[in-house]
Amino acid sequence: MINKMDNSIGAARLLYRLSYALAMVACVFSLIVSMLMATNLLTIRTSSPLNLQELTQLQASLNTNPADDALRIKIRDLDVTARRFYFGGLSALRTGTFLLLGGVVVALASLKAMAHLQRRHPDPREFSSVPDPFNSDATTRWVIGGIAVGLVIGAVLLGLRPGETPRPNAIQVIPPDKGKPPAESKPFEAEAVNSWPSFRGKSGSGVSVATNLPITWDGPSGHNILWKVPTPLPGMSSPVAWGNKVYLTGASAENREVYCYDLTTGALLWQMAVAATSSGIKASPKVNQDTGYAASTPVTDGAFVYSIFANGDVAAINHCSQTKWTTDLGLPINRYGYASSLAIYKNSILIQCDNQTDKGGISKLIALDATTGKKIWEVPRPVADSWPSPVLIQTEKGPQLVTVANEWIIAYHPESGSELWRVKVNGTDSSASPIFAGGLVLASIAADKIFAIRPDGQGDVTATHVVWQSENGISNVASPVSNGELIFTVTSSGALTCLEVATGKVVWEQSMDGEFYASPALAADHLYLVARNGQVFILKAGRHYEELGRANLGEPSDGSPVFIHGKILIRGIRNLFCIGST
Repeated sequence: MINKMDNSIGAARLLYRLSYALAMVACVFSLIVSMLMATNLLTIRTSSPLNLQELTQLQASLNTNPADDALRIKIRDLDVTARRFYFGGLSALRTGTFLLLGGVVVALASLKAMAHLQRRHPDPREFSSVPDPFNSDATTRWVIGGIAVGLVIGAVLLGLRPGETPRPNAIQVIPPDKGKPPAESKPFEAEAVNSWPSFRGKSGSGVSVATNLPITWDGPSGHNILWKVPTPLPGMSSPVAWGNKVYLTGASAENREVYCYDLTTGALLWQMAVAATSSGIKASPKVNQDTGYAASTPVTDGAFVYSIFANGDVAAINHCSQTKWTTDLGLPINRYGYASSLAIYKNSILIQCDNQTDKGGISKLIALDATTGKKIWEVPRPVADSWPSPVLIQTEKGPQLVTVANEWIIAYHPESGSELWRVKVNGTDSSASPIFAGGLVLASIAADKIFAIRPDGQGDVTATHVVWQSENGISNVASPVSNGELIFTVTSSGALTCLEVATGKVVWEQSMDGEFYASPALAADHLYLVARNGQVFILKAGRHYEELGRANLGEPSDGSPVFIHGKILIRGIRNLFCIGST
């Protein structure tokens, strides 16, 4: 009888102590949650996008100057940031309310259990003392500590961070003379059309719908030069742009860096070193002087910029200069290092890496997860070293990633890496990237021909889907450009050729005064060609050669033009130029 009662007493003591511990932890937990909620509420009230003083001032400035697109973009960026913070805080408050309610309920229930156990708890002095396996100070401390740690971790992980609230539409400031309702915020694809997210734009075509761009400027005098800023490290890569931010890469044999500039002012917002190894020390390949160590143009999806360098270092950095991940693809076996520019499809970063097969290299196409940097797939390529960039195209049969090399033009499915079709070529040292225009894949193969290919075949389509071939206008470095009706090519020695897209017939030819490595670009009906000495030719993109103007950067350049928000970006050998009508 006594033993049963002693066991009952031991159990009662344990339950009482557990209830006491749970009540204490719940009270402390509720107090912490209350303090965090109060702090969060105060922060939210001071950061409301409806009462943000800086946003109000910018809106007032826009009302007086409604044509200022740069100011409109700055307002949108600030509004989106404020709303993310504001609605994330509201989400945290809602979660905190549930946590606080849960803590109070647990505390009240524990206190009630303590009162009940205290009424039923007999006086232990009336009974003989027996060993109590539950009556251990160490056990009690571990139980209390475990409960406390669990509740605190739960609070931090489950509710006291901003929730994944869908981003609301940004405020659209309406000029005083316009009474139209605000437009809805644009999704990624629409925003990418208005930005320049990769080499030669979203489609890799070098074509922009921009109008009212200048056709004359002068770097030394500053005429129509909105700003120019020095690039800390050299590179052959072109800038990419999204919103009001411009991204660029530079590298030497020892260092690799990514830069972010403000499109409006040219201010260097941040400068990030890239090192995929923990020590930051890695050998660099011996590369051709014409390519250097930062030949690949990066790619951006608006949230992150993804870059690759000659030694195989790849990095993802967000717009606030935080490195998301880095990975090391290893040293390449070729004359250029990793020199092809990156492409992005959904959540995959696509990399064309062609190596010297006669020296033991293996050419391949690689897809990395944009979120983690982990390899999704890798497929071998039956080609030797070359350095065109892959181009994503949208056909009636679906998306395709078109690649060019010395031996084959090959199209892959960008999601799986499976080969779709191929065309046999016989090039040497290919570098010009393909384009898609007039329903045809157009590729200029150095030391061979220009090929026009229907992209609806399967397997080896050399004999069936090559619409035409031309030995005229073969560009050996610069990629071609087309308005859908005409295709324009320029050789490194300055031979400019215009052909018909449908037939390959030569429309006109012109010998230009200069050497050309940069790929030509089209904006509306204007053709922009950047010579290596920094002189830029602006021509009418038509069936007759017509020069509209000439411009001068004032320094050598191999940079392909970038068009973004009514401005032109061109990388010189020392500076990055932003050009616009002043």
